[in-house]
Amino acid sequence: MSIAKFIRSKWSKGYGPKSGVRIGTTGVGVKADHYTADGKNFVTKLTLGTGAVMPAVTGSIGVGLLVYTFPAGVHSLKVARIAVAFTAADGNIDADVPLVGLGDLIASGAVTVLNGTAGFDNILTEQSMDDCSGTVEDKSIVVPTAGHIVNEAAGRKGVYLNTAKDWAGAEAALPISGEIWLEWTHLYGV
Repeated sequence: MSIAKFIRSKWSKGYGPKSGVRIGTTGVGVKADHYTADGKNFVTKLTLGTGAVMPAVTGSIGVGLLVYTFPAGVHSLKVARIAVAFTAADGNIDADVPLVGLGDLIASGAVTVLNGTAGFDNILTEQSMDDCSGTVEDKSIVVPTAGHIVNEAAGRKGVYLNTAKDWAGAEAALPISGEIWLEWTHLYGV
């Protein structure tokens, strides 16, 4: 079931996490709403608000922000969607067109693309933003790797919103707004 169909379905109305159900945690400036009817299959809506800020950018660099951490145990991630915008605080990179994606590793180092390092965009492959002045990039994708990622109990649990570019100027902070949706199944806990 697609995320849109799920949200419109009776399955999601009035339901939330059941008692004892393990759900994940959010990063700074991120609010999570979890939809579930059975405590096993989830659609998680992450809202990026005040405090959701990428680290400083300048030159050729990749940076990221932890937006969600899956609970302990094994889970399968099926679908991811982003509808996010960057709004440069200092205005030095308003016209820049960075790449953005979701990965289970935080982007770092002197990189200008995300797809050159395993883990930087393995959840949602890199997408070109229109600018850094508030235009929303909206993209949904069935997660690569045969339609889902199975994350073992000892696997990486973080979900990072990553970006990379050869930035035109320097920005002390890069505020982010918008939503990220994840459709996932908690297969079993620890």
